Amino acid sequence: MRKKVLISVPNEHWIHKTVVERMFRLMRDTKGHQLKIIMPSHRPYENNLHHIVNDVLEGGHDFWLNIDADNPPERNPLELVALNKDVIGCPTPITHFDGKGSGDSPVLWNAFDYCPEHDSYKPHRTMRGLRKVDVVGTGCVLFSRRVFEHPEMQKGCFTRKLNKDGTVDRGNDFSFCERARENGFEIYAHYDYFCGHFSEMEINEMVKHFREFIDKQKVMEET
Repeated sequence: MRKKVLISVPNEHWIHKTVVERMFRLMRDTKGHQLKIIMPSHRPYENNLHHIVNDVLEGGHDFWLNIDADNPPERNPLELVALNKDVIGCPTPITHFDGKGSGDSPVLWNAFDYCPEHDSYKPHRTMRGLRKVDVVGTGCVLFSRRVFEHPEMQKGCFTRKLNKDGTVDRGNDFSFCERARENGFEIYAHYDYFCGHFSEMEINEMVKHFREFIDKQKVMEET
């Protein structure tokens, strides 16, 4: 069935050329849906997202596809509209340097499960097809309108959760997913729809962490 889909690329007056190319692809391959594309630049980022939520509700859109300015999808995420889920994230690689020499993987996919014993999150391990998860990143994610029709989700649902001293406890994406689940919505990641991610980093730092990771794997194999 034909749906109205709002596609947003929130940005700070810069969008990677690969994201632009993917947008042209979506315009050609609409999957029969009625599309509207916006590229808002409100600051900070979560303020931008809240403006887009208003656009979704006021514009009568059935779904909202958000694609960050550095986060091009490899496949057409409009295909996920047919699944009619509340929230579906397209997994995106993110760097993970804890600075403690732990040997953890330097690269993670941004879909996670909650660990109540540590009050933290670990990467979802079964990376095949559509998987229910606890949180996803907002770099490339499809939202159903019904999520934002809920009155509690109209109260700053992307606002970061802070510690008592004002430091960040949960980022805007984790905070959103926690609020969505608290209000009865389900979060998914679809591992057939990976994304690219352009991120600036110092190469020696990446090499260092990959060496730590490889050394840790060798130790685990020997024990």
